[in-house]
Amino acid sequence: MRVLIVGLPLFAERLASALTEYDHENTYVHLDTYYRKADQLKALWHIPRADCIVSINGSIVGSKVFDLAFKNKVPLIMNWVGTDVIKSTKAFKEGKFQQRYIDEATHFCEVGWIQDELKEIGIDAEVVNFAAFKKSFELKKVGGEQLTVLSYIPSKRSDFYGMRTLIRMAEKLPSVLFLIAGTKGEEYAPLPSNMTALGWVKNMDDIYDETHVCVRFTDHDGLSNFILESLARGKQVIYRNPFDNCEYCPDEDKLVAQIEDFENKLKNGDDLLNPEGAQFISDEFNEEVILGGFLERIKRLVGNE
Repeated sequence: MRVLIVGLPLFAERLASALTEYDHENTYVHLDTYYRKADQLKALWHIPRADCIVSINGSIVGSKVFDLAFKNKVPLIMNWVGTDVIKSTKAFKEGKFQQRYIDEATHFCEVGWIQDELKEIGIDAEVVNFAAFKKSFELKKVGGEQLTVLSYIPSKRSDFYGMRTLIRMAEKLPSVLFLIAGTKGEEYAPLPSNMTALGWVKNMDDIYDETHVCVRFTDHDGLSNFILESLARGKQVIYRNPFDNCEYCPDEDKLVAQIEDFENKLKNGDDLLNPEGAQFISDEFNEEVILGGFLERIKRLVGNE
């Protein structure tokens, strides 16, 4: 069985690599059809020869890859991840969409609230995750007495991902250290003295080792890998969406109160570790559950099972 994996390059490449390592019987090919012209040309050869195409990103508007899949009668899985739902909801309301993208594809998403949003545009998606963790992390108590809060903010659309909210948090909570990975925050300069924007960090392990609490406060979100990675490392997590073993935070006032509560707990000797969160990831997001489940669904779709 040959599976072609496209879509958001970072996650599509990760999934192709993970499945290749997990399953030696089938072939997984990743192509970056968004940004690489050579891969766009390669797709013309690969699509008719694929048994299944997986896209880490959904759409109900124009896609040459999707059109070729339908033309060649290749089963197509759309994995919806977040912003794609916003774009498609807008297209659906404006009547600028292709019904066959809804009807002829198999739809997956990572979490219940995205599933509910997709129902509003006529898509019945199954909750299927694709981020798997090979190992459990050693839970390490963070040294020092200053509460350290970490968030991931990409360099593009930083406001959407909560940068201004985190700046306000740093201003309101000067005794707390805020670390921001992903962006250098140059357009927000000068940043509060208790906030450090790290830019792109290749290896996050050292940063997590310094962190007590991880915050994700976006305008809209799928199930963020940052949330899963933080839980896997036994971190306390504050999330704007309700999710297992996370502190739910709907607004900024609640966010201030939650961070202050963690700071008080640290001062009172709490190690702030979240072993329940780490165990949850170990149980529910291991390779057998995630990659095995994903492979089973692909086989079922192409008729190999």
